[in-house]
Order: sequence, then structure tokens, then C-alpha cells
Amino acid sequence: MAAKFLLTDIQVKALKPKEKLYRVKDGGGLFVVVLPKGSKRFEFRYSYQGKETAIGLGSYPDTSLAEAREKHQAARNQLKKEGINPATAKQAIVQAEKAAGMTFAEAAASFLENRQSLKRIGETGRRLEFHILPVLGHLPLAEIKTPQLLEILVGIHKTGIEETARRCRMYIAQIFQHAVVRGWTAHNPARELERLPELQRTRKPQPHRYFKTPAELGRFLLDIEPGRNGSLVERALWMAPHVFLRSSELVGAMWSEFDFDNALWRIPGGRMKAGGAHYVPLSKQVLQHLMKLKELTGKGDFLFMGRPGYQETINAESLRRALNRLGYGPNVLSGSCSPHGFRSCASTFLREEGHDPRFIELQLAHSERSKTVASYNHADHLPQRRKLMQAWSDYLDKLRVAAVTDCAA
Repeated sequence: MAAKFLLTDIQVKALKPKEKLYRVKDGGGLFVVVLPKGSKRFEFRYSYQGKETAIGLGSYPDTSLAEAREKHQAARNQLKKEGINPATAKQAIVQAEKAAGMTFAEAAASFLENRQSLKRIGETGRRLEFHILPVLGHLPLAEIKTPQLLEILVGIHKTGIEETARRCRMYIAQIFQHAVVRGWTAHNPARELERLPELQRTRKPQPHRYFKTPAELGRFLLDIEPGRNGSLVERALWMAPHVFLRSSELVGAMWSEFDFDNALWRIPGGRMKAGGAHYVPLSKQVLQHLMKLKELTGKGDFLFMGRPGYQETINAESLRRALNRLGYGPNVLSGSCSPHGFRSCASTFLREEGHDPRFIELQLAHSERSKTVASYNHADHLPQRRKLMQAWSDYLDKLRVAAVTDCAA
């Protein structure tokens, strides 16, 4: 049954503001709301599943009394005849309107903002900005099709940067999935590209380079020692062999992760390749290094800030370039090492020094560990791992001193 209305347009126009908001009933749950500053709006108040709620039907005079009654009647029909909550239906319409115009750039920005607390996103953002957003950024999500994505990714792949093409496909798929679960689009066009032959590796990945002998590592430690007081890249490179983490895990370090009272670095699982929080006991040498570094960057979030005032770290690739500049790149006859190679050095030389492989593996935080080692938690055996990490830093100091003697001979 249609509602019996009480007001006329002249009456609505004549309503005056009061000290507090008030409502005037028109009929069937339709009200005119008068605000203290004089503005007016229409509102439908109703009960759904025992809960009192309301939806706005427009402001007056942009929405006339007749138009408000039409919207009110449509909402009543949804409620009475169809059993639909008008508020939910209205939200769905708003969401659909938003989704219809949602661009890839907007979805990417939301994805990166959502990802900030989980992982370091600097490299992700840079790859998207350089390779993907110039082509896709302005397009609505609904207009982007799989063949278009394939053409872009194959173009990147043919330039020889196959890993970048692989990662860009992964980022695009993640952004679309982010949009799908939020109702901004119905389909993820990147999903079909996951195992496409055109995007597979054509070259075998090269093994990580590492120092084969303690003497080679000692010469490097001697060369990098001045870097303790140099640029942030040099300071990160000095720290790398002491903590033997992956480059991204090291350069993404945040001051909030460090417990100086207990000489412990707690890295959240979102930043670790293997997942799960990881604990790094800090040797005396590393603690001393960190205290000096704190004087430089301690007021920010990150240990190794990329640029002053920016919430971004130095690029993990900077460590590799720094090693190359020092003469430890891939083209030298001997003594070549990559940043990841410090992990191999620690694994090899610690075993040669007689340390327990279980604790070495735990400290390396390998994603694939033996059944025996996998039974331990990343926080387990901290007393033994403290001894391990202090012994390792002492061992590195010994190698550096030996290198000084070798150079003097």
C-alpha cells in the first residue's frame, strides 16, 4: 500500500533551522531532516531484521519532494516486496559506479598502500611505474584484456630482462586479484598467463658467486672497512657478511625491529622470503655499527633510507653494484662474490670452523630445510645462535687482520 504523505513543497521550503537537528515526518518512514545551519535533506528510516537504519534520498532543493517520494517508494518496494535491505542495495550501486570507472593506476595505488605494512614495496612500485603504468595506468580495469597484457609482457621479456617480465606479470595478477575481491572488477585477465611458454625463462639462472676461501673473504673485509663510516650503501655492505641475510631483508631493515637491550633483531615474517618471523642475534661489532648508523638515520623508519624525507630504502641492487665497483664483480678471475654469496660464505666457513649445522641453517632462515631443522622454530635456540653470531663476527675480524698482514708481506 502506498504511503500517505503529509507535507507539501511549500511546507518543506518554509521549514526553519533550530539549535539542534530535527526531522519532520512526511509518511511511510520518509522524513525531511533540517540541520542547524539551514540545509535540508530527505531520509528514509526503516527497520530491517529488527535493526533500525536509514538511508539518504538526496538534499533539498536539488532533490524535490516529488523525487524524494519516488526514491522512497522504490526503497519501500525493495524492503517490503523483495526483502532487500535498501541500504545494502544502495551500497552495491555506489560500488558498481565506482568500479565502472576504476583505472588500473587507482587499483595499483590501493594495492601498494595495502601492501606497505607487509613487505618492502619500493622495487614493486618502481617496476610498475617504469614498465606497466605508462601503458595500462589510464585504462579502466574492465577494458584490460589478456592479449593486451601478453603483448606488454612479451615486449619486456624480449629485451632480455626476463626476471622483470616475470615479476611484472606477478604484480599485475596481484593487483587484479586485489580488485576482484573488492568488487572493482569481475575477472583477473593475468591469471591465464601464469605458465605461458612465451614468458618462461630461456636462460638457466646463474649460481650465486661467493668467496671460495677465507683469504678471499678477508681481503674483501679489508677493502670494505672504511665503508663503516661511508655512504649508506657502504654501511649496508659492511653489515651484509656479519648478518648474512638476503639483500632485500637487509636493506629493508626498520629501526622498530631492533631490540637493543637484548641485542636482537626481530624481522617480521612479511619481510622474509621463507615466511615467519626471523631472529638475528646482534654481535658486539654489529651493535657498535648500528649505534653509529642510528645517529644518521635513527629519526626515520628505515636504517638505509634511499633519500632524505622519503619512506623508501636504498635499492637492494645497490649492494651488487658496490661490490662490482670494489672489484668483486662477475668478470674477475678469482675472488668474485655477489651480495647473496655472503650467505654461502657463512654456511661454508662456519661448518669448517666446527659449528653445529642445525643452528647455521636456522640462522640462514632457509625456505627449504631438512626435516630435522624444520622441526625448530625460527626463535628457537637463541642462546646457541647468539654464540654462533658472535663467533662469526670475531672470525670475520680475524680474517681482516690476517689480510692486513698478507698485504704488508
